[in-house]
Amino acid sequence: MSTPRETETEAFARRLSELRDGSGRSYGALARRVGVSASTLHRYCSGQTVPMEYTPVERLARLCGCQGEELTALHRLWVRADADRGRRQESGAGAAGREVTAVPGEAPEADPAPAPEPLAEPDEPGRRGRRWAYATVLAAAVLALVLLIAFAENFPSAADRRQSAAEQVGGGANDSSQPHPDGSRSTAPASPDATASAPGDGPRVSTGHGQRPPEATASGRSTAPSEPERSRLPFTWSTNDHIWQNGCGHTYLVNRGPAHVPPPPAEADAEPWARSVGAVHGADTGVRITVQGKSDKAVVLEAMHVRVTARRAPPKHNAFRMNLGCGGALTPRLFDVDLDKPRPIARSMAGNDAGEPIPAVSFPYKVSATDPETLLVTGRTVGCDCDWYLELEWSSGDRSGTVRIDDSGQPFRTSGIQDRPVFDYGTGSGRWNPAA
Repeated sequence: MSTPRETETEAFARRLSELRDGSGRSYGALARRVGVSASTLHRYCSGQTVPMEYTPVERLARLCGCQGEELTALHRLWVRADADRGRRQESGAGAAGREVTAVPGEAPEADPAPAPEPLAEPDEPGRRGRRWAYATVLAAAVLALVLLIAFAENFPSAADRRQSAAEQVGGGANDSSQPHPDGSRSTAPASPDATASAPGDGPRVSTGHGQRPPEATASGRSTAPSEPERSRLPFTWSTNDHIWQNGCGHTYLVNRGPAHVPPPPAEADAEPWARSVGAVHGADTGVRITVQGKSDKAVVLEAMHVRVTARRAPPKHNAFRMNLGCGGALTPRLFDVDLDKPRPIARSMAGNDAGEPIPAVSFPYKVSATDPETLLVTGRTVGCDCDWYLELEWSSGDRSGTVRIDDSGQPFRTSGIQDRPVFDYGTGSGRWNPAA
């Protein structure tokens, strides 16, 4: 009797399990250093899920003593397992789109009837004349719009002229700092009457979700650097805004009926799942920020600020709770943000790891190439559909600046779920059911 062939995911999980067993450390002890929950690390090692990013895998491998060729082989296993996970995710999403399961008491969702085609009208000379007149007016309007756009691109607006004048005034002899190409600043001795402006002060643009963030200013406060600018910074950072409480507790708002929403994914597969159904974070958004220096020279993380760019009424979507595979005890919510506050702040919070308290630690932090830092930020709301991002102040030697922490150039989005229909997934029935 032949033995079933080991899948790519199983081979990757077996190697992770071997590394964990060889280290002699518990899941909780390794998870704290890797920056994930103990339950999430257990699912990695058991093959229940595959990490979306290679960073936690590499960190685990180095903690377990992997080097050189072993790291290369492990990366190859992860690439294959990640491809295998993508194929399974696409297959599951396709099946969910083809099958429609009726929920008791719920009326089936009917496709909208096609609009009736307009009846043909006789082509009278008067109508032909009016059509020519409409076409002429439309062409004139398009031409005027093109000229208006060209004029706007070549002549600065009044706001641009005011900003340019303000920058010229602020860049006089008393300006004691010199900007670096990446937007940071080198600090020189200042005159006694020089005053320092607080990070992020001045007017702020309120943008809707999906719009591009403001570009960098001469003061270095903007925090969406381009790739060349980012490469000149003394540290790197990455974010993941699909972090669930205990690896399972989260809610998404989806503008679909329960029959058209696929089963809840594992936490590592949350991003493609949410993207496939157009989901919005409900009630809270957990953001994990991993910061690491590029050399042994320390980079000091001075402070973190919260910026809310838009507030709307929560959408009237259904709420779907992710409860599949719950079972972790690691809850280190280091920073809590109440987005309903007029001026929200990131408040340091204590956590708990299997009964062992994790004390709250406030800024500043120090990071280097050998000493990374993981910050967990939870933005929560009750009555707002909020767009928001974070600003992280840093300094290293005579350089300092601020970087914007967001969702790949877009703000994070969190919406309240109060008075929304809530659904839980029944593993026995294989469908979403109204919450009790």
